[in-house]
Amino acid sequence: MFLDSDHRKDHVRRELEAYAPLVTPGSYIVAADGVMEHLADTPNGDRSWSLDNPAEAAREFSAAHPEFIIQRPTALFSDDRCLDNLTYWPDAWLYRRRD
Repeated sequence: MFLDSDHRKDHVRRELEAYAPLVTPGSYIVAADGVMEHLADTPNGDRSWSLDNPAEAAREFSAAHPEFIIQRPTALFSDDRCLDNLTYWPDAWLYRRRD
């Protein structure tokens, strides 16, 4: 499942709470654009993004829901060309544990 609408932390947290029950064990829910927190002080950024962003919502959500962990998926192909941590969604890959 992929969330990419309103990127404010409170909104993303409500989306995670609403959609998480639909995520089957072994699957992911991803909150897009968690990179916003790293762009808060850029020319077109917004200082509020340092705390008000999807990655912060995902971290809070996973802390409250131990059935989910923040874990990026392993590359299925061309992993020799992938750079580790290259993503617009840092800390926003929420994996639902199988156990």
